[in-house]
Amino acid sequence: MTRAVPFRHMAVVWAQSGLAAFVMIGGGAAHFAMPEGFAPLVPAFLPAVTVILLAGVVQVVIGLAVLWPRTRALGGLAFAALCAAYLPLHLWDYVRPDPVFEPPVAATIRVVIQGLFIWAGLSLWRRAR
Repeated sequence: MTRAVPFRHMAVVWAQSGLAAFVMIGGGAAHFAMPEGFAPLVPAFLPAVTVILLAGVVQVVIGLAVLWPRTRALGGLAFAALCAAYLPLHLWDYVRPDPVFEPPVAATIRVVIQGLFIWAGLSLWRRAR
């Protein structure tokens, strides 16, 4: 016997899925369309173009995963994990000599947004399981 899922619960899952898909697929597409814009975010010891293009592929895959019901929970967890992995790059702006996002206002906004994305991904993972 299956349990009825309240409409409110499903509406939240759809909204979180849409947000994650929009952010990931849009961000991934931007990585391909203008990789030079992301180069300042890549630490100098890494091959920038390769990292940027791989990040774009990963983002598109995660964005598609949250749209598919069977992979939605895993996609939400991957969304949270990738946003958590990007967080140090945004925190780096507070101490680097040539910040990508001028601290403190722009860098702080980016950090807060990353935190909200992490929360949304973890919430989607919990709700979609």
